[in-house]
Amino acid sequence: MTSLLQSLPAGVQGELLTSKSSSLSVTYTDSQFEDIKNNQSFNATLRVIQDGKMAIASSSKPDDEQTLLKNALAIVKFGTEVKHEFPGPADYAEIELVDEAVTQVELNTMVDLAEDLVSALVNYDSRIQVMAGVTREAETVSLANTAGFSGAYRKTGWSYYLSGQLVQGDDMLWLGEWVTGASLRDNYAALKQDVIHRFERAKTIVPFQAGVYPVIFAPAQVGYLLEPFLASLNGKAIMRDISPWKGKRGAQLLDERITIIDDGTLPFCASSIPFDREGTPTRRNVLIEQGVLKQEILDLQSGEALGRASTGNGTLTGPEPHHVILSPGTASVADTRKSIDRGLIIFDSMGAWAGNPYSGNVSGTISLGLLIENGEVVGRVKDCMFSINAFKHFKDHLIATSSETKEDGSSTYPYVTLDEVVISTQ
Repeated sequence: MTSLLQSLPAGVQGELLTSKSSSLSVTYTDSQFEDIKNNQSFNATLRVIQDGKMAIASSSKPDDEQTLLKNALAIVKFGTEVKHEFPGPADYAEIELVDEAVTQVELNTMVDLAEDLVSALVNYDSRIQVMAGVTREAETVSLANTAGFSGAYRKTGWSYYLSGQLVQGDDMLWLGEWVTGASLRDNYAALKQDVIHRFERAKTIVPFQAGVYPVIFAPAQVGYLLEPFLASLNGKAIMRDISPWKGKRGAQLLDERITIIDDGTLPFCASSIPFDREGTPTRRNVLIEQGVLKQEILDLQSGEALGRASTGNGTLTGPEPHHVILSPGTASVADTRKSIDRGLIIFDSMGAWAGNPYSGNVSGTISLGLLIENGEVVGRVKDCMFSINAFKHFKDHLIATSSETKEDGSSTYPYVTLDEVVISTQ
């Protein structure tokens, strides 16, 4: 479809993205085999700029060039106003994103792995209804535009998960964990041990009173706490004048132990890519360094509006981070837990993504929270909610970030312990 760009009328800029992907997945539900899915997909997206307006057209048919071109040109006069142009040629670094071992995993092996995950939890407690799955993926992406940019990359993906639901009378307990990346990660034993250990600690329900407590947030919850910061650093919010951090480069906004990085160049990371959706090379961006605002998250449009260059975070909907890293601390989560007389450790919550991120308020229903007494976990709490203000708590009420971290597809976070967290009960 590269000839499509050559077919554009004079005075029209064009950009063509094509992606081909394949995936094979094995899933188990309610401790029983559910499905094997083998999917193949193709997508082509053409963006055009004419007279300061941009339009987009997409197709899932490999030989649909003329329709794609016709649709884009037909709607460009109604498109979004833009002041930037497509970028020209750029040197981007090659990133290790392909593990050929992933493509060579046979279906029978994937079934065996999924069955082993299920068996581990069933053998621990046959009452648990187990869900598990294994997926392998491969993708090829190419991007070219009329300004001279041309780039392509391949990427593999390997992921698996284990979760379960245990019903005891009128109590329903659900929990799970997952692993994902571009390489063949084989820490299955650690995943099984983690899930079983969490079930063991969560089976006992203990009474709890509302109040203000120190709380340890597990890595899977930290993203909700950081959302106000990422939203405030988003170039689109800054150019719209709705970010409370507009114009605060160089200001000490958070505790000096807080460093937040966005990195799209990590090898074998699920969210890494050598260049963004707009053809800008990705890079490591230090957003917050020792509590000081250093860099916003920008694409071409917001960079143009703010008089700065894109940070390599362009998407179709605006600038977005690739892989967010919160720098770890020096103490283990166990050491921090032992210092807490009475508090909680929260592994899962519901609703914490809702609300206005620019206010900094983050709250959610605690779906898996364990009570800490005299430094030890004594059981699970029910019918509770947590509430913090991220701007205030990460500046004035940070107890610790753990030395341990967990990576998922788009982040690497430690455990975060905050003081003065409001816990309400029904």
